[in-house]
Amino acid sequence: MTDEHEPGSDLYALWHARHLAVEDDGRIIHLDADGTVHLDEEEWRIIGIYREQAAAEEQREISRKLPGFRDEPDCFEIVPVTVDEDLWNEGFVTVYPEGRRRD
Repeated sequence: MTDEHEPGSDLYALWHARHLAVEDDGRIIHLDADGTVHLDEEEWRIIGIYREQAAAEEQREISRKLPGFRDEPDCFEIVPVTVDEDLWNEGFVTVYPEGRRRD
């Protein structure tokens, strides 16, 4: 096995979401009804990028026990990432909460 990764093949990124939005009743929604990570006012952290999905899964189990991550142990995502592929090729738009827009 070589140290170089073949262009066009997948690596695996391990991400963690810290949820910032609190519902009116004080709850924080971590997962949607279908079991996926709730996407509303969250802050994402990349834990690492791995050659094998199994390595990402192993690190997820380790990270679940660490301070900060253990507060939201089900809010990890492992996502395949293709090497040498552009992901932000159309730009982006920032939507600010009412009254917080920057000039």
